[in-house]
Amino acid sequence: MKTLPTFHHEITGKAGAPWLTFIPGIGNDADFWADQAKALSQHFRVLRFDPWGHGRSPEPPHDCRFDDIRDGVVQLWDQLGITRSGVVGLGFGGSLALALGLAYPARVERIAAFCCRPRQPDDRRDFWQARCEAAQVQGMDKLADITVDRWLSAAFRADHPQVDQLLRRMMKGTTLAGYLAYVRAFIEMDFSAQFAELQVPTLLVAGEHDHGGGPVADMQAMNRQNPYTTLAVLEGVGHICNHEAPAEVERLLRQFFLD
Repeated sequence: MKTLPTFHHEITGKAGAPWLTFIPGIGNDADFWADQAKALSQHFRVLRFDPWGHGRSPEPPHDCRFDDIRDGVVQLWDQLGITRSGVVGLGFGGSLALALGLAYPARVERIAAFCCRPRQPDDRRDFWQARCEAAQVQGMDKLADITVDRWLSAAFRADHPQVDQLLRRMMKGTTLAGYLAYVRAFIEMDFSAQFAELQVPTLLVAGEHDHGGGPVADMQAMNRQNPYTTLAVLEGVGHICNHEAPAEVERLLRQFFLD
């Protein structure tokens, strides 16, 4: 494994407890999972981190690939002396959690993967390529506003201004290089042919109205492919389900990792 930049990270929870790693998605930093991490810190040693080019992490390595991002997490575990960890992720973070379970099954205890899939369909690859072009032309501030407006309904944003502000702040704190590297890795990512080989106990979680990140039908198909997975569908929410239905997400995580 080549030497990679170290992610800026935060550790909370009980010393000596089992590890639980939270992975954010593209345009999100360690604060994305802050509420769930706080809740689970009663029972786990919790690791959160900023992706490269996000938050306080350094820029991604030159010619950053999906495997580099995956291996960067394992390198962080090595640096912190983490031999095994549960993993939670959403969107790109969910896909990354699944990829870690495939490539490093001895290091991954359990996986909770939200709103994700093992490969971007061709039309989504075109969508993400267009996002890269928009980021380069319009800048990250403009793209952040467009993206958050798409993630959350106007009514939800009005009723939950703190979530709206958090998501905009995280994305506007992402560098262009960091965004482009992660999106290009997302476009490149494809472990669909290997997904059935995953042998780590895995909870798949879909949002009823998530039509881009991990549509219900796609996650149902993933669940049928692998006997080590179970599926939960959160009703009435879209892609950013941990902020739209935080109590339900916390319940699912507690049930899956503690029961």
